[in-house]
Amino acid sequence: MQAKGKKVLKITAIVLAALIVAGGIAVGIYFGVQSERCSGYVRDQSGAPMEGVSVTNGNQVVKTNADGYYVLDGWLKDRFVTVTIPSGYWAEDYYLEIGSEREGYDFTLEKQEEDLTEHTFLQVSDSEVGEDGVGEWIEHVKGAAQDSGAAFIMHTGDICYEAGLKSHINGMNSENMGLPVRYAIGNHDYVKWGRYAEDLFESTYGPVCYSFEVGNVHYIVTPIVHGADYIGRYTNADVWRWVKNDLANVDEGKKVVMFNHDYCTSDEDGFVAEYGAGKKLDLKEHGLIAWIYGHWHYNLMYKTESGVFNICTGQPQGGGIDSSVPAVRSVTIKGGELTSSQMYYYDFGGAAPQESDWTAALGGNGYFAEPIVSGDYVYAATADDGWPKQCAIVKVNASTGEVVWRYETRNSVRNSMFMTDGGKLLAQDITGTVYCLDANKAASDKKITADWVRDTRLSAVRNTGLNVIADGDKVYCGGAQKSVCLNLSDGALVWETENDRANSSPTRMIISGELLYVGSHWDELIAYDKNTGKRVWSNDGSGIRYRTSTPFIYEGGLYVTTSASILELDPQSGEVRRSAEIGGVNFDTASVPLISGGVMYQGTADSGVVAVELKTLKKLWRFETGGALVSSTPYTKPGSKQVQGGVIELNGYICFGGMDGVVYKLDKNGNGELVGKKELGSPVLSAPASHDGSIIVLDFSGNLSKISL
Repeated sequence: MQAKGKKVLKITAIVLAALIVAGGIAVGIYFGVQSERCSGYVRDQSGAPMEGVSVTNGNQVVKTNADGYYVLDGWLKDRFVTVTIPSGYWAEDYYLEIGSEREGYDFTLEKQEEDLTEHTFLQVSDSEVGEDGVGEWIEHVKGAAQDSGAAFIMHTGDICYEAGLKSHINGMNSENMGLPVRYAIGNHDYVKWGRYAEDLFESTYGPVCYSFEVGNVHYIVTPIVHGADYIGRYTNADVWRWVKNDLANVDEGKKVVMFNHDYCTSDEDGFVAEYGAGKKLDLKEHGLIAWIYGHWHYNLMYKTESGVFNICTGQPQGGGIDSSVPAVRSVTIKGGELTSSQMYYYDFGGAAPQESDWTAALGGNGYFAEPIVSGDYVYAATADDGWPKQCAIVKVNASTGEVVWRYETRNSVRNSMFMTDGGKLLAQDITGTVYCLDANKAASDKKITADWVRDTRLSAVRNTGLNVIADGDKVYCGGAQKSVCLNLSDGALVWETENDRANSSPTRMIISGELLYVGSHWDELIAYDKNTGKRVWSNDGSGIRYRTSTPFIYEGGLYVTTSASILELDPQSGEVRRSAEIGGVNFDTASVPLISGGVMYQGTADSGVVAVELKTLKKLWRFETGGALVSSTPYTKPGSKQVQGGVIELNGYICFGGMDGVVYKLDKNGNGELVGKKELGSPVLSAPASHDGSIIVLDFSGNLSKISL
């Protein structure tokens, strides 16, 4: 029996050792590490004790007594003692590293003269720098901070990797930005350095869990934990136990804002965190007004049914994964309410058209939803990444530019609408709400009501961005993650199908025969049976998954452009029939190809417009535009020669708007010579429409303009 017991102990030791090795440097099992009892005082700059201030070791949270004194019993994983700076005070030294040489952990908080009950902060996210540190975009951030009057800057993660973590702090800190700067850890900030995956971040930027107060708001910063590049020291349960303890010490009446690198993964719209053995923490019960994050490289903001804001901001430079324009975001709090949010796009603040027959300012921004001309009217839709929303579907007189009616949408319409032969106008916003309007309906006080509105209940709101199309009596909508078929007559659900790994993209669904083709960025191209929603085939090879372009059917082939190639697929099986690399061209744009006379005309991310002969898959010519005023293609920067909007044919010529704010007219034959152009002054992300020999274009500044070339 004794020998058997020794054998069991030996096996147990081997298993434990294997677990530690498998977990790498950051499993967080710290045998032999002693927690340390910490105590100290919190005082103001005059030396007076401060009572009721929260202090934490990353697990326990206590409040100071009348003498400003506190005691923390210790925690196995503690590294810092951190003070929650109360409203009306500030301190750059808000944390102290725990060490045996210290006699006490004392904090001095500086009284602020300014009343910040009303205040604004700036969110920056996913800067993803290298060893050279921050670039020119930091000046844009400084300008946005000054313009907004920001009280502080919050960076919500993905600084990126060891080189970035070491360099970023030198270019963006409280001293050189002229206002307090705080950081949250992103998944790419967990690195193989030091004792555990968060070690470099904590050594440079401080604790991954902390809180502070400004005005009537209690701000909480937490780590992403899931999806980290290396397994972290702090578990999900560790984080939420601390949050629970932190919230238990928040004064009654304070509102709460959460900062994290990702959305509330347990319950995105409900904001209920799950941790431990079935434990839950409903943040709404503690006054949550907003959850603010990055990670997805999207610009997204909406108010959930519970009244809590879900807010995502993309990169400060470079287009987003869903082709969002790079930006930083300001958020304004009045009292305890979030009242507004403004986007500061890099590096463009809006402009009115310089050369047009007429212009209608629609409000918001124009993304990938090109205008639709029907008879004497034009229909356009706008987007708004901020708050309050200025997004709508608008009917405009195509001859005069007079607004006939305006229908306010719940959220941004960022991709193409669809007009049926019967005059039904269909649109989908980025949270998956589908609208059916009677385009011919008379307006009352320039407003109309919808025939029907359908919430498709997407499983993740970040994963729409697709267009909406109709085929017969059916409407196809939703997103790449959840594709949906509705009845045209009343919006009733016919079928829906899910694709869990999809990312949002301006690529568009198309229908050919009995198949519905749906794509997404960083994912795959899928063919569904349009009648049942059953998956027929999918293809994620040959670079197909890395694209934002829209496929098209030509002479029995399904064509798709990837970043540098064009491929012909079998429409029924998805197998690649042939492919060709188009040298020196990046096709990763939202530009929908124009097919005319056996030639594909498509916008690019770096080369303006390119003509490719489909029979030979050979490039015929390219026409280079000026540099983009803002960028939209993923990871590209302003200055690249982008054409995001589609190309149209008009009277034997091709017309399009560039991201350089210019509208072009080219000879589509020969070498694509320039015939005419006019300055808009604002980037164009969608294809123009034509009316009476002129074009009508929606620009990024939200202006709808008629232009004679």
